[in-house]
Amino acid sequence: MKIHARGHENVRATHAKTLEITGEEDITARATCVVGVGATFDEQGIALLRGPVAVRLSAGPHVATGTAVVNPHHEVADRLVLRRSDHASPDTFAFRSTLVASALDPDFVTALGDPANEVTLTLTETGPRQPLVLVHRRNLPEPQGRPGLLWRTADATVDLDAGRIPDEARTALADGGVIAASFSGPLEDVSQTAGAWLAEAAGHGTRFAVPADATGTVPALLAAGLPLAPAVHLGRAGRRGLAAPPHAELLRTAPVPVVFRAPAADLGVLAEVLAGSFEDRRIAVPDGRADLGHGARWLGLPEAISAFESAQGGEEEAVFVLAPPARGAWNVDLRPLLPLLVDQGVTARTLSTVLRPFGISRRDLYDALGEASGRRDAAPGPS
Repeated sequence: MKIHARGHENVRATHAKTLEITGEEDITARATCVVGVGATFDEQGIALLRGPVAVRLSAGPHVATGTAVVNPHHEVADRLVLRRSDHASPDTFAFRSTLVASALDPDFVTALGDPANEVTLTLTETGPRQPLVLVHRRNLPEPQGRPGLLWRTADATVDLDAGRIPDEARTALADGGVIAASFSGPLEDVSQTAGAWLAEAAGHGTRFAVPADATGTVPALLAAGLPLAPAVHLGRAGRRGLAAPPHAELLRTAPVPVVFRAPAADLGVLAEVLAGSFEDRRIAVPDGRADLGHGARWLGLPEAISAFESAQGGEEEAVFVLAPPARGAWNVDLRPLLPLLVDQGVTARTLSTVLRPFGISRRDLYDALGEASGRRDAAPGPS
């Protein structure tokens, strides 16, 4: 998309950390990051941009290019700001920008100082896009802000209460599109077909956003490819909270996933809490993409801790999903349910995907189905 502005006699373009196009008609010489004034903004077009973008600034014969990453939390206003840093305040359109005001050569700055010159900022997604599923309860007000725009312009819609998934939703998943998914009752009670599709979507690397969920736990579970129940929710728990006896015991022994919010730097305490089972545990962590919604990837716990220890921003909080101990899910004995689910049309492949984070392998699954089949064959017939 293109944003059109014009030059101004007070353009200095000396700021080494930002670049800005403003809708204001006049600026002072103190606005050292501004390179164009009187801009008109397509609010919807800007709000729909996601992920990495190519940046191109032009005025007359002069052109400068760079790259940036769209801030998923930006709020469209009367200016557009690119920042070199990772600072993600709502007024920042994009961060990690390689193009800032001070990078422009002197002749370019002279051209920007001429009010007769048109200034054009072109933003182009470079992708690839991850699919985004917006999940919203029908009896609540429609999402507002940027999620609301994405909701209203979604590439496909899905009724999670229905018994089928429309073809356009599967196409949108494959194309990295936006899908508006609605439901009426508890999200835990959506149809088996919808639950299987949500797990399938997670397998495509889909990001999930649930505007009504302030905790972030629901999108974290969905992005991990898990049902919302059964699960243990610890809420916010830093290093001390995770090591406290009640929480530590749940982390060690709970037969279902444990969801918690904590600073990434505190994840290392799990090495002490889990002790002997540490090497065998898996955890779903944020996928690291700067994009709307929550994306997750499964890692071995040692690998996850190592990755966050070496990453910047370890004090930022994130939502994590710890898988139960291997084979721990059989403590609630899901095996009698498996043949019933298969009889209802849920494929063994889908069950395998959903149950894998519980420590249940595909072999475990087929063994359980085989045992159930053997019991039915051995049962006496009617006399």
